Amino acid sequence: MIAGVVSAFLWLAAIFCLPSVFRGRRRLLFSFLAIFALTMSLQTDVVFDSVDSALGGANVTYFIFHATAIVSVALLNELVRAATSAITRPINPKAGIFPAAIIVVQAALFFGSDWRFVPDIRFLDRWDYTLYAATTWVALGYFSVTVAAACVADLRRQDRRVTRVSLGFVILGCAGVLVYAIVSLTDAATVSLSHNADFSNWSRPVYYAALLIAPVSLAVGLGLTAVVDAILKAGRGARNRWILWRLTPLWERLLASSPQLTLDQSGSRISPIFGRGAEARLYRRYVEIRDSLMLYPLEVSASDLALLDIAERHTSQIGAGRAHVTSTARAGTAPVGTAPAGDELIRGFDSPRPTDKR
Repeated sequence: MIAGVVSAFLWLAAIFCLPSVFRGRRRLLFSFLAIFALTMSLQTDVVFDSVDSALGGANVTYFIFHATAIVSVALLNELVRAATSAITRPINPKAGIFPAAIIVVQAALFFGSDWRFVPDIRFLDRWDYTLYAATTWVALGYFSVTVAAACVADLRRQDRRVTRVSLGFVILGCAGVLVYAIVSLTDAATVSLSHNADFSNWSRPVYYAALLIAPVSLAVGLGLTAVVDAILKAGRGARNRWILWRLTPLWERLLASSPQLTLDQSGSRISPIFGRGAEARLYRRYVEIRDSLMLYPLEVSASDLALLDIAERHTSQIGAGRAHVTSTARAGTAPVGTAPAGDELIRGFDSPRPTDKR
């Protein structure tokens, strides 16, 4: 159930990223979302059974699941690395060597064995199966440490509280993934030594707690800043249009006697407000009103002066925000929360079906 909800959310987020991909932006984010969505989709019994049946019913989907899990965490590592480094720093082409090597080892172990034909794959008392499962846990543990380290280092450079909170959730999620990998490796060793194919008593609650904490924390951490920014942007847009609506009658009255001062020849009062570019039009009309009052002083009411003060403060905030973005770009830093959106979630990488495969 959780895997289905998570995969649906990830596919939706990937679809929303498509317009940016077509414009040549956010390709790494889209790749991460799409691969992670595929990974979580393979967690559901319906998708797993359908894909495996189409591929011959020899648990090939189990191998695909492990491979996509490794690729997704590797992409997450690159996504965070890119967001916490200078904008001009290119993606390291050597970053794919480690996950590619693990997948090659897994392919050799999986397709070169006979245990992959077992209908109900569990921990088997065979070194090659244990090694196959352990490679995924090692990769998860490695990338959880590197991602968390990058986030911890970036905490000191972030001024926004929401971005620091987002980084904190990502770090917590990475800790959950690391705990999950360590517990899984420990249980694998225990099973191999004692021939017991079940969880040990101490590890069961820790294992499931890690599976819960990791995806929830990563989902919040990767999506929080993007959601907050979207809400703030929507609020600014609504306020732009509200002030523009209030300011338009004064603008029309003052500019009627001095039309040469305006660049806006729109004859409709509603279309400029609900059309595109409301922020730019608000700023232009505010400046034109000030120019008109300076060149042709007219009597204005106290309410109009109060409205002009509101417009001045609002346009000043817009200018300050743009200056902050420009200075951030020149400094060569990009806030982490704006890049990995997720806008995303890690759960149960050792098995596509936790009830019967571990």
